[in-house]
Order: sequence, then C-alpha cells, then structure tokens
Amino acid sequence: MLSRVVLISAAASLFALSGCQENLNLVGSVNEKTNYKYDEAGFMPKSYEQPTAPGLVFIEGGTFHMGGAEKDIAYEMNNRERQVTVHSFYMDRTEIANVDWKMFLHFVGQDSGEEKAKALYPDTSVWFRELAYNEPFVELYYQNPAFNTYPVVGVNWYQANEYCKWRTEFVHQRQLEEDPEATLFPKYRLPTEGEWEYAARGLLEQELYTWEGRSLRNVKGRFIANFKRGRGDYAGRSDKGGSLLVEGLNDGYMIPAPVNAFPPNDFGLQNMAGNVSEWTFDTYRVLAFEDNEDFQPYRRRGEAKDPRQVDADYSRDSKGTLSLLFNPGNDPTEDHDRVKVYCGGSWTDVAYYLFLGMCRFFNADSSASFIGFRCAMICVGSPSLDY
Repeated sequence: MLSRVVLISAAASLFALSGCQENLNLVGSVNEKTNYKYDEAGFMPKSYEQPTAPGLVFIEGGTFHMGGAEKDIAYEMNNRERQVTVHSFYMDRTEIANVDWKMFLHFVGQDSGEEKAKALYPDTSVWFRELAYNEPFVELYYQNPAFNTYPVVGVNWYQANEYCKWRTEFVHQRQLEEDPEATLFPKYRLPTEGEWEYAARGLLEQELYTWEGRSLRNVKGRFIANFKRGRGDYAGRSDKGGSLLVEGLNDGYMIPAPVNAFPPNDFGLQNMAGNVSEWTFDTYRVLAFEDNEDFQPYRRRGEAKDPRQVDADYSRDSKGTLSLLFNPGNDPTEDHDRVKVYCGGSWTDVAYYLFLGMCRFFNADSSASFIGFRCAMICVGSPSLDY
C-alpha cells in the first residue's frame, strides 16, 4: 500500500511539474504572494511569450567551445578555444540584401532627408581594382535590380548599426499601428562574435564547417558554399565548351551569390560559410580569450581596463533624428576601439577561412566587397520554445 501511495504521489508530482512547465510565463489572475486579484487592485500584468520578429530564426542557446580548433597558421594566438554559454537569441535567416538596404535608404530619405541617405549609400568603389576590369560591378552590383537579392557590400560597421536601429524603429512602429498597447520586440542589432559562431555551428560541435562532414561538395560534385577554390579559381570550369569531365560551375557564382542560394545549416540559416563575411558587434582585442566572460562573451572595448573607454550608444539630435554617438568624425575612443570583428569566409576566401571560429578584424569605418552583415535579437523569457 505504501509503495502505491508513493507511486501516486510521484505521478502527481510529475504531472504538476509538467503542467507548471507549460505555464511558466503565465501570470494568472491572482497574485500568489498576497492572494489578491489583480483586477481588484486595478493592476493587470500581461502574460507574454515573445513571438518571432520579421526575418528572424530562433536559436536556442547553450554551451559550446568557441574559437578556432584548427591550426593557427598565422600564429596570432588570439582565438583560442574556450567553453562559453550564449543565451537564446534570434538571427536573420539570410544576409541583408541589396533590396533590404534600398528600402532602408528610401525611408531614411523620407524621414531624415536625402543628405543622410546619401551618407549611408554603400561604397561601390570597393569593387575597383587597379589591375582588374571590375567597373561593371562598381556601376551595377548595387544599382541594377538584377542584383537585388544579392548581399549588400560596401557597408561599414557604423552603417550596419544604423540599419539595425532603423529596422528596430520601423518594426516597432508597425507593431504599434496594429496594437497601441503591444509589447515591443527587443532591438535588432549585430550579433556578438559568440552568437555568430554558435549560430554558424548549428549545434555541430565537432565539425569543421556549418554542415556535417569534411567535404565541400554535394553528391553532384558541386560546392555547397560560395568560396574561392584556389588562385584564380572562383567558380570552377564551365561545361558549356563540350567537356564531358565536369558538370557545370562548381559553385555557380564568381562573385557573391543571392542570399538564399545555398542550403541552410541545422538552424535554418543560409550562407553562414562563404558568400560574404559578416560584421559582428565585437571590438577586436588581442588575447581576449584570457579575460572574456564565459557567459555571453562580448568585447565592447579594444583594450582592457581603460577608464577612458565608454560604451557605444545612440542619441537623438535636436530634430529627433537618430544618430550615432560613435562615428568616424565624432568618436572619443582610441583607435583600437574602432577595429571590429567579422566572421565567416567569403567568395574571395579559400576553404581555410570557412572553418568555424575563423574570425578576423577590420576597421569599423572601412568597407569591402567581401563583408556584409545580418541582424540578431535577444530572446526574452523562456530560453526554449518548449517551455
């Protein structure tokens, strides 16, 4: 009889726990600490589960080994492996495309004037090379609608942050139009280096790339990412000349490919290896692995323990227009704070730079034909969709 009582009690406890798990974020109608009904007090708190914001994919956080596991051929010793944890977050399924940036500039021009929109225009001269005929890409890559779904490039770190701020305000405005009492999404922003690498891994802890296995090709022999195979080989051979030895271009693209061109990883994110490298929120700092936090690692400053450093922030001018406090002409910090981390190989990189954890650094006020970006957002409340 005693064992039966114990079993019934255990079953009841499990039922209660499972029921509690399904309602962890529900407030209810009565405050359990006072046994007072919220509506009698004239105060009714909201129960809230964060929905997925436009364009994003949910990434359930966790622990992983961050950093380069492969041989450090440059002997920089600045990205050693260490175990860290990142909180659950959201990330754009694809890189920001030219059409996304064109929409951004359209509304900036309407709201803040053509002068600001012009200042945010991508630097198309990043395509120019003294000993290459890249003028068609200088003139057409951003401007021509044939490239609308290709990743925007020629955008520096400051401009990418401006896009994140504008997107946040734009989506918030749409939320309030639909429901004046809506709980607003957290802000869009660049992902931290830790978030970016965790998302790129897709929970494949021991893999070299964002997919399983060490092969760079699919069963038909084509590359499953857009990268440079070797000197002078950006896409492989064409089979249009009568060759029976090849089945078309290896990856199909000599320059960046459309943002949805290649298969997604296990999180549903596309082009986390190859195509274009991507800005992260982090500032580059030598030997950061020695002093980084192991929860939500993030480098906001380029030099440790410097009281003169202040966090990047945004403000409104006298007209109410959002502006960066940090920008190349108004940045009180030292030069080393203007060096930011970017991750992921690009169409100009050999396979070594497709390795997970292979992040590099670039001046924040500079741009390139091989660097784009995507946005991220923190997940509030339950760290899992199961709770």
